[in-house]
Amino acid sequence: MEKELFTKPNYFKYPLIIFCGLGLALASLTGKISPFGTVFIACMNGTDCLSAFAGTALGYLLRGDFVAAVPTVAAGAAICVLRIFFVKPKGAAGRLISGGLAGAAVLFTNIISVKSASDILLSFAFGLIAAISCCTFLGLNEKLKKGEKLFSGKNAELLPAGITLIFIVASFTDLSFGIFNFGEIISGAIALAAAYRFRLSGGVAVGVICASGMAIGRGAFVYAALAFSAGTLAAALTASKGRVPMSAAFLLASASMGGLLGMDRTMLSFIADMLVASVIFMALPLNKIATRIKPRTSAFSDGLSAEVFAGRLELVGSTVGELRHAVEKTAETLDGAANGDFSDIYNSACDKICKNCRFNMKCWGEEYNDSVRMMNGFIKILRRGEKLTPDDFMGAVSERCARKEQLCECVNKKYDDFVSVGQMNRRVKEMRNILTKQLDNTERLFNSIAEEFGKEVTYSTEASLKVSRLLERCGLVSPKAAVKTSEGNMIIEAYGEGELACTAEELGDMLIELLQREFDLPCVLEFGKRVRITAFQRAEYGVKSAVCQYSRRKESANGDFVTACVDGKGNYYSIISDGMGSGTRARIDSAFACGLLTKFLESGVGVEASIEMLNTALMVKSYDESFATLDVCQVDLYTGKTTVYKAGGADTFVRSGKKVTRIKGSGLPVGVSGTITMSAQSFTAEEDDVIIMTTDGADLTEQWLEQAFMKESCGNMEELVKTVAGAARFNCEKGREDDISIVALQLKK
Repeated sequence: MEKELFTKPNYFKYPLIIFCGLGLALASLTGKISPFGTVFIACMNGTDCLSAFAGTALGYLLRGDFVAAVPTVAAGAAICVLRIFFVKPKGAAGRLISGGLAGAAVLFTNIISVKSASDILLSFAFGLIAAISCCTFLGLNEKLKKGEKLFSGKNAELLPAGITLIFIVASFTDLSFGIFNFGEIISGAIALAAAYRFRLSGGVAVGVICASGMAIGRGAFVYAALAFSAGTLAAALTASKGRVPMSAAFLLASASMGGLLGMDRTMLSFIADMLVASVIFMALPLNKIATRIKPRTSAFSDGLSAEVFAGRLELVGSTVGELRHAVEKTAETLDGAANGDFSDIYNSACDKICKNCRFNMKCWGEEYNDSVRMMNGFIKILRRGEKLTPDDFMGAVSERCARKEQLCECVNKKYDDFVSVGQMNRRVKEMRNILTKQLDNTERLFNSIAEEFGKEVTYSTEASLKVSRLLERCGLVSPKAAVKTSEGNMIIEAYGEGELACTAEELGDMLIELLQREFDLPCVLEFGKRVRITAFQRAEYGVKSAVCQYSRRKESANGDFVTACVDGKGNYYSIISDGMGSGTRARIDSAFACGLLTKFLESGVGVEASIEMLNTALMVKSYDESFATLDVCQVDLYTGKTTVYKAGGADTFVRSGKKVTRIKGSGLPVGVSGTITMSAQSFTAEEDDVIIMTTDGADLTEQWLEQAFMKESCGNMEELVKTVAGAARFNCEKGREDDISIVALQLKK
């Protein structure tokens, strides 16, 4: 699919860029051409760079000084060519190169016309200002795209931004129209906005910075520093009252301080500029601007809403836990009330049959112990699966009882009921244990999701909207996307209905172009009519894998199942399951285990919680025994941290350097018991380390594998697994062959 189909033209962006370039080119700094027109070109990309060059070139020509404008226009054209074809400002290195270009261009255009030593110093100062400003603008732009906070409070970030703002104000302070000065108007609007947003500390700081720029631009330091700063201080103190009281306090304080310093034409012009700045401030859509600048700080960015949602999940998990506890307590009470023994059988039978017999008091009074001994003897007959008959009666009871047949029939019936109820109770108890285990797993699932929301994560509203629009253009209906940044890595999770009109590879390329980040291949998961798409920023490692399998018999299916998947967090999973026995039935169990576990992992459920839920699913899958071993290797592709989980799985081997280490497993296969036991061992894998996963049909040793690794040198993974599997098959004892599966994983950067 052509990418042009997904590009939407912006008819307002290019005229706006041209207008901004024109304004920056018309500005001056200490009587010379301002360096910010050149900086503006160096900060743009592609067609934006061309628009910036067109605007600045027009501004330089409109100044009327063609001799001074020609070198500046030429330098701007050179930067435009370099930025479009050679320099892409990605990362710190890209920012430094772009800043260096801007600084060198400004230095060159100023130093060719120097007339004194002070002009040389001024040229170098202009070049330094241009370099700092360019790096600052590009850094802020990158943070906006990544969804990060613009300023973290570090001096290394605040100082260049402050220097840039000072000289921008100074440049525009040299630009006037009638009695109105653009630098003073811009300074007033910025200072009011800063006071409104950051109150006292931020407002006063920005006010002092703007005052310094005005002083450099016009040399009027006294009134700029005092009158302007006094107005900003008053605005910051009244910011909580709203914009109108703020603006009024700002004007009153500025005018009062200006009157104390002397009311002349310059001061009247300054007060008029502050009035215009106040009007602009009151007209600005600050909420929309804040949403655009802080899009990336959506409701989740400050952690408050995420913590509230995490708390709700914990509450749901706790409620499920209480439900499980209530089920267990109620079951204990009912089990105690329902417990009975064989005496209940013959007592109830005798009450029914012997109640009106004339020998009742004789049998169950004078000869009570003899009758009870005889009845207790009946249990051996019934437990053998035989029916009670009149011939089984003994002693005096046998001679005088005329209702032996009715009594035998009643006892047999009640015993059958007793056995049926016992079987049903045992089945109910088994199902209840499974239910409580599922409730326990559900509680753990909610708590694990709550922990994930509790982590320090920044969500980007603007990036999320961009991805949603892209997916809509790719064919999904009503897609919703969430773009978050955790530990510096961007992760995308999106849902929609319908079918993607492009491949995962094409979607990955478009996401890279859209968000200016390198992503691994997106994972597209379909469930019902909906589609889930996850993509994570390209990780440090990739995994190269190879598989070799041999069946126990050539004509039968392999009872082992091997699969692999990647979740939406940058974790790679390799899974081996060995079903009970061999052949088709074992294959069904192992395939079921791997398939369900893969679904859980791709859905974002943790490994241990997934295995617990799989265990209960296998227990109720069929009336027959249904269990399988499980071997899961989890690799964090960002750090290389690897964890091997085993539930009855065979040994795993790790080759690091020239040494091979064995990882032994413990515990029972999944589906055997309601309480699963499994082992987990973690280590950090490095590049070129190899992990060999096996099933119990392969009997391998560390020494033999070291020799195999030396022979193959891990250059060909396919040949390596074939060699290992072939040797394992050859070493099997005659008559004790089993299915063999060998999986090799190698980490690659």
